[in-house]
Amino acid sequence: MALVIGITGVSGSGKSRLCSLLAEGHDDKITVICQDNFYKGCGSIDPDVYNFDDLNALDVESLTLAIHNCKNRQQPNEIPIYDHSKHKRVGYRNLEPTHVVLVEGHMMFQDQGVRDAVDYLLFVDTDLDIAVVRRLKRDIAERGRNVNEVTSRYMRHVRQAALKTLEIKNKADFIIPNNNSFTNAAGLLRHHIDFLLKEKGAK
Repeated sequence: MALVIGITGVSGSGKSRLCSLLAEGHDDKITVICQDNFYKGCGSIDPDVYNFDDLNALDVESLTLAIHNCKNRQQPNEIPIYDHSKHKRVGYRNLEPTHVVLVEGHMMFQDQGVRDAVDYLLFVDTDLDIAVVRRLKRDIAERGRNVNEVTSRYMRHVRQAALKTLEIKNKADFIIPNNNSFTNAAGLLRHHIDFLLKEKGAK
């Protein structure tokens, strides 16, 4: 069976960056599943008002199944391809079995079934004000949004989702502070994952 590690924290806490650091150089040995692939899409609702930060926006059933399939190394294991610009699924791709699976997202672990599906849950702990600034910079630089768009969505939806995510902190197996840097913690985790891969014969 594969080892499945959940990684959560508020939006802007550094979850994706942590996954990149842990998976770097292990493309064929470590799988990364992102909750964004499991958005249902907003349908006919205006995406500017649709709440993408509510758990109901996710296909939790498919997400949970994908995690279980990864853990059991079952094939085929197809997950959706979600297009953020079109706000809908545009296809599927198959996940090849690997020895370690990283599952990251800011709200999916509100669901107990998803929490139970992972072996360990890591919480990337970042103060909300720092996370907001990081999200603001990211959305402007990478997604072409302006300050008003980012702050308006944050006040309408993201802040409430962040408060719910913070409630998951006391359910996590490990807490990684990231107000400044988690380089040392990431290094320790990567060393442990390297050890586990060697134990599993994934050279």
